[in-house]
Parts: sequence; C-alpha cells; structure tokens
Amino acid sequence: MCRLARHRYDLSSPERGGIWIIQGAFRHRTGFLPGAVRIRVARARGVLEAAALFRVTDVDERWQLELVAVRDEADDSAIDAALRCAVRDAGAAGARRLFARMPAGEQHERALRRSGFVPYMDEHVMRFSEKHCGVPDDSVGVRRVHPADEWGVHQLYLEVVPRQVQYAEAMTSRAWDDLQPLRRGMRRASGWVVEEHGRIRGFARVSTRESGQVARLDVLAPPELRSMVRHLVVTAVREAGTLDGVRCLAVIPGYAQELIPILEEVGFTDEGLQTAFVCYTTVPSRTHVVAVDLWRHAEAPMEPASVPGLGAANARGATRGDWFHGSGPNPVTGAVDE
Repeated sequence: MCRLARHRYDLSSPERGGIWIIQGAFRHRTGFLPGAVRIRVARARGVLEAAALFRVTDVDERWQLELVAVRDEADDSAIDAALRCAVRDAGAAGARRLFARMPAGEQHERALRRSGFVPYMDEHVMRFSEKHCGVPDDSVGVRRVHPADEWGVHQLYLEVVPRQVQYAEAMTSRAWDDLQPLRRGMRRASGWVVEEHGRIRGFARVSTRESGQVARLDVLAPPELRSMVRHLVVTAVREAGTLDGVRCLAVIPGYAQELIPILEEVGFTDEGLQTAFVCYTTVPSRTHVVAVDLWRHAEAPMEPASVPGLGAANARGATRGDWFHGSGPNPVTGAVDE
C-alpha cells in the first residue's frame, strides 16, 4: 500500500506518509492503538490496485476520507470499488454519513460522485504565517468558553450556518462540549466567545483533536457583527502559538467569505480551495412504539355465581332490598315485588 500513488484530499489535514499508513493498518487489524481507522482495498488478480483510508470520528461514528492510494491513475474501476465498499460497510456498521474533502480540480471528484458523494459546501483553507506570530493584544470582550455556554454556542451555529449545511453536518450541542485550554502533546479543543446582552454573538474554536500537527481554527459570527471576529481570531491564534511545531490553519466556509480579509490582516495566507462532500448511507431506522387500542374497553373479571345470603350481602355492603330483585316472594318478608 505504501508503494501506491497517494492523494491527500483534505487540505486542513497534514501530509500522510508511509508511517501513518502502517500505523493505520495496525490499528485496523488489532485495535491496540488509539484512533479508529478503516481501510478498504480493491484487488485484481491478487494485486492491490487501490485503497481508501477513513478516520472514524465523533459520537455518531461518521467516516472521514483521509487518503486514497491507487496504482493506475486511469483505472477508475479500482477507486470506485474501494469507495463503494467503504460506503456499504459504513452503513452496515451503523454510520449514517461519510465525509470527504477534495481540492478544486482534483481528477478523482467523479469517483466520489459515482460512489454517492454529493457536494454541500466550499471551504477556504488559510495558513497562519510565522512572521506574523506577534499579533497585537486587542482581544477586548473575549472570554474563554464555560460549560454553561454549550447551548448558546449551538444556537449561534443554528443562526449562522445555512440549513442545507446543517442537514449535511448533523451537528448537535455535543459538538461544543469538553472545550479545554490547549496543552502540548494532548489532543484538545479550546473555545472563545464574545457575549452581548447575555447572548453569545461570536465563537472561535482552535482544535488539535484531528491531528497533533495542526491546530484548526473555526469561527462562527453573524454577518452584522463581523467586526468582532478580529478579536476572536487574535485570541485563538495567540493560544495556538503556545504549541511549538504545530501549524495553525483556518477553515472558512463559502457562506462566510467576508471573514477572509479579516484573517489576512491578522496574518493568514491562502492555502487553497476545497469542496466538502457527504454521502448518506441507507441505514434502516427503528423506532420502539407501543401500540394501544383506545377503542377497546377493559372488562372486569367475572365472579363465580353464588346463592345470596346474609353473610355475603353484608360483606358486599348490600341492603336488605338488594338481596333479591325480580318476581317471587321476598325470602325475609314474604312480600312479592310487582
């Protein structure tokens, strides 16, 4: 697999070398090392023709395409076989979505589309230049995220992000929990917010969870309050600068292109444009429903018939007139009811 021509699709992820592939294969076979990697290969006449490596992330175990290795660039059938096998196996394992990022003009885009992947968003990847590491200290009004801010950040996400992107990403409020200050050698995500009149109006997250070599910066802010984005970015970049040897990359969605000039003022440069793809698996949904017949009346259990007597009548709380109803003489008075 290491001898095949490798293609890194996601510009926000680091270069994947042979050592990473070997570690991923070892995780796939044994599961001893941390991290979930899924590898699907295509063989022809006993020869490895193509391989697709996926990383399983988040609570719903979504599959993220990390790398594709192929022997013959013109052999589309081998790539299609590896991708379709991954889509089928992901659905069988319970995953509902597979994701892939591909730079603009990549020749394997048609292979993704043939395997069921559809584009839902463009992303601008920007890299922070080391020569601008001395960012000014003007982060006024910015504070670190508290655990109680989780739902407020999610409300901001629902307000800023377009509906079709929300459906593709399927984010929940759990995407913003467990935010802690960054530490060297630890996979963490740190968050910063700007609050206005009790509402969270801006959010920035810098994360090393995806890779220990890259600190990824994501920003959420409504269009009318873009002026405060600079304060968020400056604070997040300053924290990422404490990690030696870690690159800082910002991923700006296509619907937030007005953030690009602000990041360029801070010191970010354009790394490239890529397209985000999603593939929905055909996972049958099961719901546990209790069927209740509202038109059926409950029936009381039948009591065994017995001859009325004084003891039985008194036990039921009956009166003397209840002992006997109908024609015939009363067993006590001898009177006949008409």
